[in-house]
Amino acid sequence: MPSGQTMGDNDPVSIDEQQDHSLLTGELEDATVRSENTDDTPSQRVKKWVPSRPTIAAVAGGVILGVALFALPMPYVLESPGPTFNVVGSYRGTDLITISGTDPDSGQSVAVEPSTESEDGVGQLRMVTVSQRGGPSARLNLAELIMGYFDSKSVLVPYEEAYPSDVSQEEVDQAQSAMMSNSQSTAEVAALESLGWDVPASVRVVQAVKGTNAEGSVQSGDLLVSLTDAQGVVHPIDRASTVFALVKTIPAGTTLTLTVERNGEQVDIPITTVAAPEGQQGSRLGVYLSVEATFPLDIQFNLKDVGGPSAGMMFALGIIDRMTPGALAGTESIAGTGTVSYDGEVGAIGGIVQKMWGAKRDGASWFLAPSSNCDEVVGNVPEGLSVVSVSTLSEARSAVETIAAGQGDTLPTCE
Repeated sequence: MPSGQTMGDNDPVSIDEQQDHSLLTGELEDATVRSENTDDTPSQRVKKWVPSRPTIAAVAGGVILGVALFALPMPYVLESPGPTFNVVGSYRGTDLITISGTDPDSGQSVAVEPSTESEDGVGQLRMVTVSQRGGPSARLNLAELIMGYFDSKSVLVPYEEAYPSDVSQEEVDQAQSAMMSNSQSTAEVAALESLGWDVPASVRVVQAVKGTNAEGSVQSGDLLVSLTDAQGVVHPIDRASTVFALVKTIPAGTTLTLTVERNGEQVDIPITTVAAPEGQQGSRLGVYLSVEATFPLDIQFNLKDVGGPSAGMMFALGIIDRMTPGALAGTESIAGTGTVSYDGEVGAIGGIVQKMWGAKRDGASWFLAPSSNCDEVVGNVPEGLSVVSVSTLSEARSAVETIAAGQGDTLPTCE
């Protein structure tokens, strides 16, 4: 499933149907109404409609067509521009991002003012979504498929590319919710550390990636203690971003020593790094990790019924905006999308064309796109929307500040 999707069923498409019975063809047979006290005169005759065989066939065909249009499931999923949300504004009467707590160094309470979106001249930072129709709980019908086919802002995706054949809607919703929760966690870490806050964390092994050197070496639940690089330098792993930032500076095929705590004892594990995903820097350990961070502040995201990982970058920018003086976007309306890692790398997402259309519809003039999505951006930018390519949270923040200063035309694009 594409990331950044609105969850739950959409309202069904309503199609007004009017049936003009005068258009039905049939044979009219005279029927006489008789009474004991009245004469059988022509004026007392009424017309009784008796359907012909062609008419019955037409009605039956209409019923079959109706079933085909509205009941038979189609093997496609329809993705359309979804709603957008101003992460530095409010949602259903509550600030979308709320921050409270105490600075552990000074002991002073951190005061974050309520959002100022209602004030004149205050810019917006909009996260974008994709609305999806045709999931496991409500498959796409033929009428919806036809309408989607002729909608230039939407796309039809084969069902098997969007969902495994045996997945349930409940499982989809759970996965989307988990990805959203993870994107908020990574946004908190990336934003706070970019502002100079320390975010301690414990990092554990979930499992090894199949086919990598880590398979058969690490075990689920191993607590990462340190990583020793090829030069013998030991890097303690006490923050969420440490291991992610380190491997991005190391080429694939490098042998490192991963020290873990297992059953109360420390174990040294040699691991040869593997290539990073296309478009990303450095290498990877070949290990799925879980992070449990200790946040110095209480950051809440008051947004419901939206799932997926693609709002991470915009959530991080929203936190930075709320914790720094003034409006980061100035008076501009800036939308954007992209995952964000614990160390601030912006990653690719799905449905970027639909997200750009949603941003344009809701008044954005600028759009921040992951550089790894540029191949999908080129040739698909809505008129009047300027797209800026970014690959890190630092670049994204700098881009917003540059746009706010009226110098957005100097920023890199996907062209």
